[in-house]
Amino acid sequence: MKKLLSLLVCVMAVSPLCAQRYILRDGKVVNQADVTLKGSNLVQQIAGGSAEISYPISQVVRLEWPEPKEINQARELLAAGKGAEAEEKITPIYRQFAPFPKLPGSWWSEAALVRARALVAAGKSAEAERAARELISTAPDPDDVSAAQLIIARLQIIQGKADIADAMLDEIMHKDASSYVSARAAVLRGDIAFERKEFEKALEFYLHVPAFYGDEEEVLPAALLGSARSYRGYGDTARAERAYLDVTVAYPNSSEAAVAKREMAKL
Repeated sequence: MKKLLSLLVCVMAVSPLCAQRYILRDGKVVNQADVTLKGSNLVQQIAGGSAEISYPISQVVRLEWPEPKEINQARELLAAGKGAEAEEKITPIYRQFAPFPKLPGSWWSEAALVRARALVAAGKSAEAERAARELISTAPDPDDVSAAQLIIARLQIIQGKADIADAMLDEIMHKDASSYVSARAAVLRGDIAFERKEFEKALEFYLHVPAFYGDEEEVLPAALLGSARSYRGYGDTARAERAYLDVTVAYPNSSEAAVAKREMAKL
C-alpha cells in the first residue's frame, strides 16, 4: 500500500510530497538536500557554512520520500539472476534508510528485503540469513517479517534441511498470509516436494501460483519452471515442453528462462 500511495502522489507533478523530506516531531519540515546525516543528527549548514543547526534523528517522526529508483532496478537485476549486481545496487539504499527502519515513509524494509534476496542469489547464505533475521526483528510490517522468514526457509532447502523448511512454512501459513507471501510459500512447498521426487504434489503447489496468485509477477517464472520440471519428472514430456516454452516466451529476460532453454534442449 505504501508503494501505491507513493506512486499516486508522484504522478502529481506539482505535489511537494515528491520531495525528499524529514518531518520532525514539532512539525518542522527539513529538506533532505539541505542536511547531512552525521552520527545521530541531521546537520544543516547556515550563514555561508560558518554555523550549523543539528536535528537529532530521534526527532524525525515521518519521511516524505518517493520510492528510490534503485529498488526497482535491483529487483530487475535479481529477476535476471544477477544477485551480486542487485546487492551492489540496493545496499546504498538499505544503508540510507537504516536510521529510520520503522518510520512511516521509510523504504528500509523494501530495500532490506531485496538485499536479503540478492544475497541468497549471490550464494552468500550466511549474510542472507543475518539480513533476514534483521528484518524479522526490525521490520514493522508483518508481511515483511513473513517474507524474511520465507528467505530463511529457502536457505534451509538450499542446505538440504527440507524438513525444517517445511515446518517453517506450516507456521507461516497458519498466519493470515497475504497473496505476496502465499505465492512464495507455494513455490517453496513445490521445491520441497520436487526434491523428494513427489512430482504430482510439486506440480499442484507450483500451479497454485498462476491459478490463485496470478498478480504476483515476480514469482510466476519460478512457478512455471517448477511445473515444467514436475511434468518432466513423471514423464509427461509434451506438457513439460509447453511449460518450458511458457517461461521463455512470457519471461524472456528472467533467469528462469535461461534455465528453461537449457533443460528443454535435453528433453
